[in-house]
Amino acid sequence: MPATDLPICSSTSAASGEPLRATASRYRHWLLVEQPGPWGHDALVQSGLPVDVGRSLRDAGRRLGIRVLLIKRRDRPVEPRRCYLAYSGARERRVRSIDLEGPADLLSLDLAGLARRRFDGVGVSVEEPVYLVCTHGKHDQCCARYGAPLFRAIEHLGSVWECTHVGGDRFAGNLVCLPHGMYFGRVPAAEAPQVVAAYGEGRVTLAHYRGRSAFSPPVQAAEQEVRTRLGLDGVDDLVLAAHRRLPGRRHVVEFAAGDGARHAVDVRVVDLAPRRLTCKADHEAAPRGFEVSMRAVP
Repeated sequence: MPATDLPICSSTSAASGEPLRATASRYRHWLLVEQPGPWGHDALVQSGLPVDVGRSLRDAGRRLGIRVLLIKRRDRPVEPRRCYLAYSGARERRVRSIDLEGPADLLSLDLAGLARRRFDGVGVSVEEPVYLVCTHGKHDQCCARYGAPLFRAIEHLGSVWECTHVGGDRFAGNLVCLPHGMYFGRVPAAEAPQVVAAYGEGRVTLAHYRGRSAFSPPVQAAEQEVRTRLGLDGVDDLVLAAHRRLPGRRHVVEFAAGDGARHAVDVRVVDLAPRRLTCKADHEAAPRGFEVSMRAVP
C-alpha cells in the first residue's frame, strides 16, 4: 500500500501506546536561523536561503554536531535576520542572539570556534526562554497538522518560533524549550499554554515530556523514571551523577536529587514492534524502548 494511503504516523504511534519517554534528539549546540517563507523537505537547501549558505550550514552542522534549524514568525520584518546560538548542556546552558543584515553574513561566522566556546561571549545574552514549535509540513504532514495550531496557541507568550524538523515527527505537536533543550511531544494546542507557563516557572510537564537533549536515550529514560516515581517536576531537581554502559544493551544511571539523595536506575534497551516512523517512510523500523527499574543508593 502506498505510504500516502496509510494512517498518519502520529496516529499510529499514539494508538499503539508508544511511550514518549527518551525520544528527544541528542544535541547540545543549536544554531537557529530566521528564514521566512516556505520550507522544502530539506529546508536548508530548499527554502529562500541562498543554496551556498544552506549547504555550508548543513555541512557545518554535521561536522560540528550543531542542530541547525530555520525559524520564523509571520509578524517579523524580513530584515534584519535573527539568529540564536544556544548551548543546552547538562550543567552549562546559554542562549545568545545576533541580528544579521542578510543570510550571507552567516558564512562569516566561525562556527567551529564558537562551538568550542559553547557559544559564550557572542552576541547578546537572551535571558528569557526560547520556544520552538516544529511546523515543518514538507518534512512530515503531522508537523503541520499538529504543530501549526500549537504555535498559534502560544505565539503571544514570549519568544516562540516556528521551526524546521526537530526529530520525532510521530510525536507531533512537538515543542522544544531552550536553554535546557527539553522536548515535549503530543502537545495539544489547548494544553500548550500550560506547558509553556510551567517551563517558564522552572517546572517540567511530565505528561508530555520526551526528554532532555543533553542526555543519551538511556539517560533520558532513567531521568524520566526518577521524576515520575518521585514526582519531581523541577527543571533542576536532578543532576546526572554517573552513567555506566554494561553488556547486553544495559546501563546503570545515577542521579543526585536536591535533598542529597541519590537514585540509581537500571536501564535495558529493547526493540519495540516495527512501525512506520514517519508518514513518508516506505518501510517499517523498530523504535527503541526501555525497561527500567529504580533503586536508592546508600
